[in-house]
Order: sequence, then C-alpha cells, then structure tokens
Amino acid sequence: MPNPNPQGSTTTEDPPTLQEGLTQFLEAKAKGDDSGNYRRNANRVISQWIDWLAQRDIERFEQLDETVLAHYAEHLRRRVAASEAETTDGGIARSTAWTYYNTISAFLGWASKWGYLQENYARAGLAQESMPDRSTTQQSQQQFWTPAQREQILNYVNKRAHDAIDEKGLSAEIEARDRALVAVLAFTGVRASEVFRSEHDNRTGRQGIRWRDINLEEQTISVLGKNQQRQSAWLLEQAIPAVERYRTISDPPSDDWPVFPTRHAPSLYESARTHLREVDNENEESIEVILDENPIEEVLREYQIVPPAITTTGARSVMKRLCEAAELDIPTPPEGPGYLQLHGARRGIGDTFYRMDRGTAQDLMRHQSLETTKDHYSHIDATEGAKRASEMLDESNADQ
Repeated sequence: MPNPNPQGSTTTEDPPTLQEGLTQFLEAKAKGDDSGNYRRNANRVISQWIDWLAQRDIERFEQLDETVLAHYAEHLRRRVAASEAETTDGGIARSTAWTYYNTISAFLGWASKWGYLQENYARAGLAQESMPDRSTTQQSQQQFWTPAQREQILNYVNKRAHDAIDEKGLSAEIEARDRALVAVLAFTGVRASEVFRSEHDNRTGRQGIRWRDINLEEQTISVLGKNQQRQSAWLLEQAIPAVERYRTISDPPSDDWPVFPTRHAPSLYESARTHLREVDNENEESIEVILDENPIEEVLREYQIVPPAITTTGARSVMKRLCEAAELDIPTPPEGPGYLQLHGARRGIGDTFYRMDRGTAQDLMRHQSLETTKDHYSHIDATEGAKRASEMLDESNADQ
C-alpha cells in the first residue's frame, strides 16, 4: 500500500531511507519554526544518529526496532559515564543524552505517524530502560501515577470487572484480565519489560511472565530483572484478589501459560500453524481445516499450544483504552502522553513508598543500593529538605 508523502507532492511504494525521511521531517517542521533553531539542532542530532546507524549497516526505517534503539541508548549511557569519569572519550551530560534521545523520539514519532514505522520504538520500555538515569530536574518531570490517578483507574477497572462478571460469569475474561493487568502494574513496582513480551527481545525471560512465575501465597512474581538475573518482585496484597479471580476465570491449562496472553489474532493463528506443522506433523491442508472449523482459543487448548504473551505495545494500547474510558484527565501530546504510562506505575508506587520509608522503597524497587533509590527520588529529598529548612528558619525568627 503506498505511503503518503508528508509534503503532499508524491507517493512512494516503499518508505524513504532514513536520510530522505530526515529531509521530509525538517521540511515539515519548518512551518512552525520561525527562527530555524529547532531544525538546525534536530538536523545535527538526527544526522549524527543516522551516521551511527550507517556504521551498523542500517539505512532504512524497516531495519529499525526496539533493540536498535536500546543499543543507541546504551551508546548514550556510555558517553554519560565517560563524562562523569572525566575522560576525554566524547562524554556528554545526562541532560544532553536525553535531549538527543528525545530528538530521535520526535523523528520516529513523525515517521510512525506517516506509516514508515509500526510504532515509535524510542518509547519502548527496553530502549528507555537502557538510557542513563535522568538528572534530578528531569526525574521530577517524568510522569508517574499519582495516588489519585491510581485510585481512579483501579476504581474503573474494578467496577467494570464486577459488572461483567455479574452479567457474563466466567466469560468476563477480558474485563478480569484488564483489572489484573492494572493491579499488577499498580502494586508491584515491576518494569513493563519484565512482565510483558518484547517484540524484538528473544530471551526466554523477556517473553512475558507465566503463571508459574506468580506465587500468591508468598506474594511474589519471578522476573528477569534489569541486571539479567532472576529476581522476586513484590506482589502487594492489594493486587492479589484481582490476580486470583482472573486466574479462576481464565483457567490456564498449564503453568507455562502466559499470565497475559495476546489477543492479536494473527499471532495466535501463526503460533497454532507453527505448532501443528512442527510438533504434530500436520500437513498444510489439515491445518487449515482445523483452524477453519474451530475457534482459535479451543485449538490452542486442545493441542496444548502456548500462545505468545501480550507485548509492551499491546499493554500500552490497553492502558490507553482504559484511561480514555475512565475519563482520566491527563495532558495529551506535546504536553503529556494522554494516558497512564506503563513505567509510570513503577515510578508512582516508588514515589509513594519513598515518602514513607526509604528502605522499603529500595526493596520494592529492587535497587542494589539505597543510593540508587535516592538518585531516582532526589527531587523528593530536595523538596522535603527545603520545607524543613523553611520551618527551622521560621522557628528561629519567632524566637528572636
């Protein structure tokens, strides 16, 4: 299917090269950039990025994926580390690294809008988690689920699930799944990449959590952490009823079943075809008969075909839909994302516990040291410190 040219002059059968896309992007931005500063800076940053990609034989949009952006993020992380170690190897400040990354994200967001990419891979969890931590000011500006937002979205999914179960009983799987998904995000401190599948990361631990990974009695979820080691994430008691009820309704046929399987039909049919062909040795004609005559969910269960887990992209779509239905008042681009972001749940629960007890926050977030936790929430320390100092000054003035 032809893609429209953003300038409206021509159409092309294939997406443009990255360099051609940059030219189109800069022309599109010229309309609202009277001074030309944004275009000059964007041209410099994106051109450097394209040169970096060319060294890896990547020249076209279709060659990009989440992993490529994660490698670029790691490149920026190394440059930040070089700066902080005071070496001369092209070091940059944390704020500069994020300026570069956000500029690339804007370019990929534009490309996604015009159909050159399936999504903005710079916004994927794996890529963002590979970036260096933000500066204190930047961290305080990141979206996180406030207690009020957390309560509002939970109230919505709870009522929706209760109403669906009362009406449909065990057929209310979607509503029960959505409630469990929100509860897991809200009350565990997990990273999205630890519980959902990454489209471009084939490591077993990045294929989405399985029911064997959840221990309701011990209130833990086994995840592959950021350090590539298995870790036990906390599953707070507030999340357990939603997860427990969802398991009863979904009735997984084995502990290998994903907690949050995809509902993307092409992915389910592809999994079924591959299994029937390679494991059950069915021929192509019989495979199509099986799939034509039976619902895909029944085929998966009957032949013990484990479906793929929902991807991080799919989970983001779920949250966007739920937030819109719950009528959450969240700024839309460019001021905000327009929905409760997956990683915002981790930041939000971390923020809540950090204000109550630093050590508990460290354990919940699974940081190796309290200093790491303090780095993430140093804006809270600064605010609380300023308030204490102000109170001390007022008390001192009153005594005089």
